[in-house]
Order: sequence, then C-alpha cells, then structure tokens
Amino acid sequence: MKLKHLALLLGLAATSAPALAQYEGTKVYDRVGHGEDSLQSLKNLSLFQQEIQNQNFTSAYTPWKELVEKAPFAQVGIYTNGAYMLAMLISQTQDAAQKQVYFKELMGLYDTRLKNLDGLNSFTREHQRTTPGDIIAYKAYYHTLYGPTCDPAYNLNDSYKMFAEAIKLINESGGREVRGYVLDTYFRVSLAKFQNNPNGFREQFLQDYLDSKEVCEKMLESAKLVSDTAAAQKIVAEYDTPLNNIENLFAQSKAADREQIIAIFTKKVEENKDNLTYLKSALTLMAANNCDDSDVYYKAAEYAYNIEPTFESAIGTAQKYYKEGKTAESVEYYNKALELCKTVENKGVIAMKIAGAMSKSGNTGAAYEYLDKAIEFYPDLTGKCHLLRANFLAKESKFSDAIVYCNKAVENDITVSGSANRLKNSIIEIQQKNAEYKRQKAEYDAEMAKRKQEEDFWKAGN
Repeated sequence: MKLKHLALLLGLAATSAPALAQYEGTKVYDRVGHGEDSLQSLKNLSLFQQEIQNQNFTSAYTPWKELVEKAPFAQVGIYTNGAYMLAMLISQTQDAAQKQVYFKELMGLYDTRLKNLDGLNSFTREHQRTTPGDIIAYKAYYHTLYGPTCDPAYNLNDSYKMFAEAIKLINESGGREVRGYVLDTYFRVSLAKFQNNPNGFREQFLQDYLDSKEVCEKMLESAKLVSDTAAAQKIVAEYDTPLNNIENLFAQSKAADREQIIAIFTKKVEENKDNLTYLKSALTLMAANNCDDSDVYYKAAEYAYNIEPTFESAIGTAQKYYKEGKTAESVEYYNKALELCKTVENKGVIAMKIAGAMSKSGNTGAAYEYLDKAIEFYPDLTGKCHLLRANFLAKESKFSDAIVYCNKAVENDITVSGSANRLKNSIIEIQQKNAEYKRQKAEYDAEMAKRKQEEDFWKAGN
C-alpha cells in the first residue's frame, strides 16, 4: 500500500501546530471565541447535544452546521455526533438529492476533523485522542456504506484507497477508535477488487489480508491493557468476529492458490533481486500462503540474505537446507534468525514462526521446542504459543491434548480466546463425529459377524 497523502497530512500537522498551543488546557467557553457569536455557539452546542440525545436529527442539523462553521474547536462531539447525525439523516431521507447533500457533508466533516486534529487532540485526554488513521478509516467506511446510493460518481477504487491509507497509518502509528466493523468492511472492499481482477490484484489482496489481520490483532492486544475483565471481553468481542470473518473470507476467495502465487513471484523476485524491501515482503507473503517450500521462496531468501542478513531471509535459508536434508545447517540458520532479532519480543515471535515452519515440514518435536523457546524469550506470548501447540496437536489427531492447550490458551491470553474456543469446538465436533462413526461401524461389524455366523451355520448343513 502506498501512503499517497503523506505530504498533505504533514502539511496539516504543520498548520495545526498553533491550534495545539492555543486550545490545550482550555474550556469550551474559551474555544468558542468571544462576543455575540460565542454566546450563539454555546446555545447551538447545547441545542445540538439535546436534539442528538433525543434522536431528533433533523432538528440537530441546523445548530450543528453553525457550530462547524463558527466554533469548530468547541467540542469533539461536533464531529463524532455530527457524523452519526448525518448517517441517520442519509438513512431516513427518501429524497435522492438531499441524500447526496448529506453524504457530501459527511465526507467533508471528516476532512475538517483531520485538518483540525491537533487542536482537537490538545484538549482531549491522552487515551482518547484520535489519529489520522482512525479518521480516514471512518471516512472510508461511510464512503463504502453510502457512496453507491448517494454519489453518482462513486467508485470502489476510491473507497479502497482511503482504507489502504488508513490501515497503513494505523499499522505505523497505532489507532484508537478504529472499529471492528470498519476493518471488516475494508477487507470486503479489497475482496471485491480481487474478484473483479483476480490476476492483477492477487498480490495486493494477499498483502491486504495480512495488513487487516495485523490491525485486528493489534486491537485485540489492547484488551490486555484493560484491568476490567468485562471491558476487556468487550474489546475481544468486537475484534475477534471481524478477524474470524477475514480469515473465512480469505479462505473462500481461493486467492492463496499455490501455483498462482508461485507464478507471480517467480518473475517478480528476479526483477527485484536487488530490492531488499520487496524481497522481505515476498518472503512474508509466500510463507503466509504455504509457499515456503518452493524454489522461488528459497531464491528470494538467497537474494535477500546476500544483500543483508535478516530474520526473514535466514528462515528461508534454513528451510532450504532442511529440505535438502542438511539438518545441522538448517538449525544454524534458524538460530541466526533469532540472533538477528533486536528485542526479546521479536525473538519470541520469530521462534513461533520457526515452530510453524518445523511443524509444516513434519518435525513436530522441534516445533514444540521452539514454542518453549518463544515463551522463554517473551512470556507474554504464552497464550499464543499454547494455541499454536493446540493446532499442531489437532493436526496429529491428538484431540484430547489439543483441547487441554486450547483451555490453557484462554486462561493465559484473553485476546486468543475466540480462536481457541472455535478450535476447541471444532475438535469436539470432530470427536463427536468420530465417536458416532465408531458406534455405527461397531453396529455394522456386529451385524456382519452375525450374518456370517448364520451363513457358516447353514453352509455346514445344520
């Protein structure tokens, strides 16, 4: 994804700096200005809040418009409640022309909020401050939701560009307010683009899958910072479902077709053999889509390692040696991958990736060893390691042990509770089907044995 509007955002940050100094620590009475206009703005703010609370969106509209024009720093609610009001007006209005007006104002409201962001954040508590990525993500969501019916010039590509920019910003600097349904909608937009152009958009769709997954996982991680259990569970409930939807939609898309992916990267890896950034991205995408035992994956790892050893290229080199039966060399490069990590957290994450690679190659004993190492490096990964171990055990049909580790995963990490419980339920369903199959087979075998006994009896002339 390309950050197309970086210069614009930097420009806004620069021009907003005076606002930051002007409004920090101020009260609403100071932020609306002085004189007759300020009194009217205070009246409009009170009226707007009251009408929004009473769900009288038509009545809230006029005072809101004056607030945006004359007192844009009065309160963040002008933007949050204002967007809600416009969305409701769009939904409730039957007149197509009026819908178009409301939609245009809704898009403009997010642009205004972005322009005024530093000033608005200056009087907002730190944990409640909004980032550019959050704002652009919301704008993209409403653009996708209402654009097709409200804007004659609506284009899916415009929605996608906004989402792509937002996701990139959130991945780079974090996000506070981005909601689960926004992430879900983003991925569905990307899926629609892939379905319209499977060959041309496949590589980007693979990257979008990883990016949207990453944001969901980051938001889930925030549940660990919440001391209140109910609040933490609310966060998990909001982001676990979109994460599961993204996984399922991706699987249904058939985008991870091994032959297609290998075909894409066979040419592009050669074209970018001196481009470390591209090679690292290619290694990540191929590893995530079951292509990390292909010749092009090994070639990308070789090119990347020769430019600059990284943990991605070291893992690729290790897997190449493992496939060739050179176990000692393979272990050497796996350990090099860990050495190239600068923090214990990264060491833990890479140890988990190595465990996954070992499991895929059939070396489950080594896979479990690297899971243990991951926990040693970074104990906070314990729940995720238990979930990964449960997956390995399930693939080995060690279902009872897998359920034990699903439960351990939930106990250790609330952020993986949804995935762990889904895996546990799937295992229980398999166990029930297996038990039913064994019961039916036992009945069938008993019936066959009985018939054979009767046949043998008559054949004996009795």
